[in-house]
Amino acid sequence: MAESETLRSILDADYAPLRGLKPKALTQFRLSLQRFAEHLGHEPTVADLTGIAVQRFLSARKAKVSAATALKDRTHLAALWNHLFRLRRVEVAPAAVLPPLRAPRRVPRAYRDHEVAATLRACLATHGGIDGRPASIWHGSLVRAAFETAERVGALLAVEWRDVDLPERTILLRAENRKGAHQDLLRPISAITAGWLAELRRDAGDRRLVWRWDRTPTHLWSHLRAICKRAGVQPRGYHGLRRAAASYIAAAGGLGEAAAALGHASPTTTQAHYVDQTIAKPTRSHLD
Repeated sequence: MAESETLRSILDADYAPLRGLKPKALTQFRLSLQRFAEHLGHEPTVADLTGIAVQRFLSARKAKVSAATALKDRTHLAALWNHLFRLRRVEVAPAAVLPPLRAPRRVPRAYRDHEVAATLRACLATHGGIDGRPASIWHGSLVRAAFETAERVGALLAVEWRDVDLPERTILLRAENRKGAHQDLLRPISAITAGWLAELRRDAGDRRLVWRWDRTPTHLWSHLRAICKRAGVQPRGYHGLRRAAASYIAAAGGLGEAAAALGHASPTTTQAHYVDQTIAKPTRSHLD
């Protein structure tokens, strides 16, 4: 392999197809390469995979963004670098020359139940349309489904009408659309959510997707922030709804049930990253 071969070409023609990267993951890799290119002042190539070059880039990133964001860039560059090392296209592995980069682990924070209710009221007051359907019901049903199913919004946006059983009030979350892509999940929904989905279904026509977003993908989160602002609620993204579901399930049924609801193999992951302890209060504290 020539050292002049660009990392972007390796990503698109080699790494992404072999790893089966989904569009969102591929976009994140490309963004990291774009930032690396801006730092270097040229398109990054195999020759730029050196400890000095990458570490200088990460140090510059840490001065501008959070450690967690810089860690994502490091993860993407290291993944490409390791891929080339395993194929013996480079002589040195990243672990041999890059010092570890750790991001602080934050305490999980979720929407409280009254905040979810206020957000839903703000959704119903939203004017306009999305994909030819009322924006009020579109946003409201998505927020309710995110809270009730405890699923990531990316998987929900991939739900098709064939996956929704309105009489039985269930949504099938297909494995291929979920993180890890290894297990289908069948989740119940409330009568209210089913009713809102029935309204969307009447206007769906030949649309395949339940919640087709017809705008710039990242603007979905901007819309949620605006809805939260109108509701007087601290925006925590769609992931805050997943954390809220995990927290209330843990409070009612224990950590094991919360882990099962989120599809986690280990309750430790659920507790560390999803359970808000102001909702699911520990039975004992350090003061005890």
